[in-house]
Amino acid sequence: MQLPNGLRVLMVEDNEAPVVNVQVWYHVGSKDEKPGQTGFAHLFEHLMFDGTTNLDPDEFSNYIVKAGGIDNAYTTEDTTVFWETIPSSVLPVALWLEADRMHNLDISDRSFKNEREVVKEERRQRFDNQPYGDVVEVLYAHAFTVHPYKHVPIGSMEDLDRASVNDVRSFYNTYYVPNNATLVVVGDFSPAELKSSVEEYFGPIAQGQPVRRDIPVEPPQTAQRTLKLTEDVALPAVVEGYHMPADGAPDAYPVHLVSKILAQGESSRIYRRLVYEKQMALEADSQGNFTEDPNLFFVLAVLNSGFTPAQAESEIASVLADLRDHPVSDQELDKAKNEMLGDLIVSHQSTQSRADELGYDAVVLKDPELVNTQVDRYVAVTPADIQRVARTYFIPENMTLIEVMPDAKSGQGN
Repeated sequence: MQLPNGLRVLMVEDNEAPVVNVQVWYHVGSKDEKPGQTGFAHLFEHLMFDGTTNLDPDEFSNYIVKAGGIDNAYTTEDTTVFWETIPSSVLPVALWLEADRMHNLDISDRSFKNEREVVKEERRQRFDNQPYGDVVEVLYAHAFTVHPYKHVPIGSMEDLDRASVNDVRSFYNTYYVPNNATLVVVGDFSPAELKSSVEEYFGPIAQGQPVRRDIPVEPPQTAQRTLKLTEDVALPAVVEGYHMPADGAPDAYPVHLVSKILAQGESSRIYRRLVYEKQMALEADSQGNFTEDPNLFFVLAVLNSGFTPAQAESEIASVLADLRDHPVSDQELDKAKNEMLGDLIVSHQSTQSRADELGYDAVVLKDPELVNTQVDRYVAVTPADIQRVARTYFIPENMTLIEVMPDAKSGQGN
């Protein structure tokens, strides 16, 4: 269903329990921010709860909580998502609330400054005051040269301080419009009544201007980039970032499985090598940051005292070389597939997780029908596919490497 103003509506009826999950996916994330205005999408994750011309601050969530529901939001590189899980009897209330903040948000000087301080404090807690908290941010700043993935969704203190109310209002009027939004409803509802309510509450909202996305394409990386950091941490660490394909691309499916093979569980290759066999790492992991545009696949390790980043890099290189040079066994690949299929099964067990997947497939992967074919795409992956993506992406010249060493005052080994 699509309204004349461009709002796309996806719905899945499930009357097993009197519960419904409502999500509004705005196709705007940190990659849509201009240089000098980073953190705006994340700022709106908070501003959208801070009152409209019809509601005082906190009234949105109060309506949901008093009805017995819960609500929240999150921001990624590509999207900003607002959701509520509520008793199905109050579904029209949730729809009215979402429609209200889609076109009546009160962006006052007070609300802007309040939420800006909230975002800045979140940055301090999650990045600035955490061990290794800035490492990923540094990695992205150097792994990407032109694509806006080079800045992370949290944004910078300096950009938030420079931002004006007019800047923020312009961002809202550009991106938080029906033609840049997808409404997802999963759970206990009458389709006819839902369509009527959606038309009543969202139909009168004016369509925004077409959203222009002038996102530069990141050129291929042709040489390894290495950065050495000295930080107030207790142990050395290594983080490697390899450019990889966008989610939904054909190569993304074997890359998803590679993350299982390398670091899912204690028997996985990197964990077993660094933590068990060599006992040089306290923890080791690998995973891809799968997004709308090509992003990074991470391999990371926090080392035990007495080991150097170079030692860990040598072991990681050996593991990746083996993946490039020798096909994985059918048994190992089947285990990775079973773990992935288990994840997909779990994602279908609640109304919220099903709405999450449907919204992601529709907005980021551009095809809501993918929810019906994902399993087949993973099952079809062969050992040759795994070897091909390893040879394509997990090579030194495609890597940005961060080595982290404790500074003298961290007291390593004491």
